[in-house]
Amino acid sequence: MLSIIGAFIALGAARCGAEPVWATGSTLLEVIRYDLQAHGSSEKLTDYQTNAVCLLLGYFNGFAESAALASHYDATALPFSLPDNITNEEIERVVYDFLSNNPDKLNIKGGALVVAALAKAYPNPTFKPPVRPAAGDLPGTSARKVDGLSNALLSGS
Repeated sequence: MLSIIGAFIALGAARCGAEPVWATGSTLLEVIRYDLQAHGSSEKLTDYQTNAVCLLLGYFNGFAESAALASHYDATALPFSLPDNITNEEIERVVYDFLSNNPDKLNIKGGALVVAALAKAYPNPTFKPPVRPAAGDLPGTSARKVDGLSNALLSGS
């Protein structure tokens, strides 16, 4: 269900010519700052900023819901293990801290950075990272390939 909602949100953003609020670390950080600004002052956010914050908090909720479902089926699949009662605001703070401490990574896709931030804050001791296939392995017969996200996680981001 969340995947379907996420797809509609992404399609809507693409149709408007807008970049999703989670597209890169830079856009994630910008929207998180909107939310922190709203909490830290009496200044009202613009409609765009309010909508971006709502989309981002829903995105974080999708991470938490998806993680709970994935860990139900395979506890070794994710590099992070979220507490059962984690809030969107706690995820937001973890991601904000990670992005603030890693400005050199802000050009990376937002989803990869959220996973890296959660893995650093809530490491899964049972996580089994994908392995690189051996040279000459035929497609479909080798271990899962290491993609950009896995490279970021394996490099200790």
